[in-house]
Amino acid sequence: MPLEADDVREPEAQQQSLPGSEVIDFASASTQANTDASGKSGGMAVLKANSANCTVGAYADCYAQYIEFSPSYTGSLSFNLSSLTQAAPTPAQVTQLSLLTKYQGPGVAASYYQWQLYRFSTSSWVSIANSQGRGDWVWTPALTLALPTTEAASNFVSSTGEIRARIIKGAGTDAAQLDSLRLQVAWDISTTCTAETDAAFCARQGASCGQVTGTDNCGQARTVASCGACQSPQTCGGGGTPNVCGEASSCTVAAFPKGTTWMWDLEHNAIPTNLNAQVYVVDLFNTSTAKIQEYKTAGKKVVCYFSAGSYEDWREDANQFPQDTYCTPGENCAQSVHIMGDWCTAGGGCEWWLDHRKQGVRTVMTSRMQLAKNKGCDAVEPDNIDGYSHDDEINCTDQACWGLTAANQLEYNRWLATTAHSLCLGIALKNDVDQVPALADSFDFAINEECQRFNECGAYKTWFTNKNKAVFNAEYRKDSGGDITNWTSCTGTGATCACGESGFAQGDMRTLVFSTASVRYDNLQFTCW
Repeated sequence: MPLEADDVREPEAQQQSLPGSEVIDFASASTQANTDASGKSGGMAVLKANSANCTVGAYADCYAQYIEFSPSYTGSLSFNLSSLTQAAPTPAQVTQLSLLTKYQGPGVAASYYQWQLYRFSTSSWVSIANSQGRGDWVWTPALTLALPTTEAASNFVSSTGEIRARIIKGAGTDAAQLDSLRLQVAWDISTTCTAETDAAFCARQGASCGQVTGTDNCGQARTVASCGACQSPQTCGGGGTPNVCGEASSCTVAAFPKGTTWMWDLEHNAIPTNLNAQVYVVDLFNTSTAKIQEYKTAGKKVVCYFSAGSYEDWREDANQFPQDTYCTPGENCAQSVHIMGDWCTAGGGCEWWLDHRKQGVRTVMTSRMQLAKNKGCDAVEPDNIDGYSHDDEINCTDQACWGLTAANQLEYNRWLATTAHSLCLGIALKNDVDQVPALADSFDFAINEECQRFNECGAYKTWFTNKNKAVFNAEYRKDSGGDITNWTSCTGTGATCACGESGFAQGDMRTLVFSTASVRYDNLQFTCW
């Protein structure tokens, strides 16, 4: 049923900011040649072509593709705003410039690299950073060198949109090797957006009844109290969530009360049905519908894992993600600043942070949760829903670097919870410890990694266990970074079995201690129940 006439609001003009960021290659280079012991020559003029050949992983050390710059070398590059494919900012709208480089070479004072940007407003070069003290002949991957915050980025862009960078190789007895030099440009464009009507918002959200929350056409969070009255077989309150429409009668979301026991296995596609756990947490894609039904027949509640904050190129629905949701337009995706860590492998097996503000991401996540419902999962565990805390203007290594804010993350995580509940699925809040107080009411239980090791479980006691919601915790004797914690038994609180975390009564928090970072039932060192 359409909205009533008096529910339709007039569109309003909203002044909004459209931030953006893109990595670009240089348009031209100085003609100065280098003396190159390895046989490659041409200096900056051949840097772009050679570094493009190094595509194995984001931060790979491609020795054969280096350009060697001999002592006392100076070479400059010219970048242009016209190379941007995302937007057309004016020089005055540029807010940050960062040089992205990969290199190794001498770190001594007599023979180190120095990176500079040209300040057009004063016709002078400004030093951004140098390699002194970064290690002598140490491979330095994905180094991001940002313009100091005391400098106005617009002063480094000419009236025609040119940006100049320069690298200086200090005098000494040894050459140094450069693998890549690119520029990340960030901008902020002020624009006027006319907000859509409530009716248009409801139509774009695909809602014809009940309360609907989402992001409007101007990128603002918005809630419409009613998109119309529900008609049969729709029922407002579908999925057990007030004012959310569902199909047929309302359902009851599975409960996960305090003290529930669990098993977490994301690596096997089949585990024994007789494990001492009331809840099985398994991978959504790797676990068959038949196996999930087998677990449920054995009396288990099944929680299905998927990543809601990252793009994994090996997943069966990977082709459903628009490229601009995980790779900035114009950049080499294999060397993207959005790649998680430095573990990409040749031929696939790589993970990128997602820009979850984009509708394309939410379309895929809705499909994943529908898949979980179709397979018979009782709840979902969306992972990597703390991208905002990995977003850093200074260094993009292992960072989201989409300009995500805490408010963006809260809105997305609540959207995940609302969507899960509309499908009658429970949902776990995975990590995102800093936002637990703001999100706990929207989630049915919590899954955390290493809150005991880092002494940050307290929020879960206040916001989950005190409200009779389960807290599932995983600790590692040897984590993915190689750090070892000598867990031997539950200590600190003794019989209450909280493994050193105070304030928990027996059964408040259920902990699995894994021997390594591999999450599978046969890798457990012990359970803390």
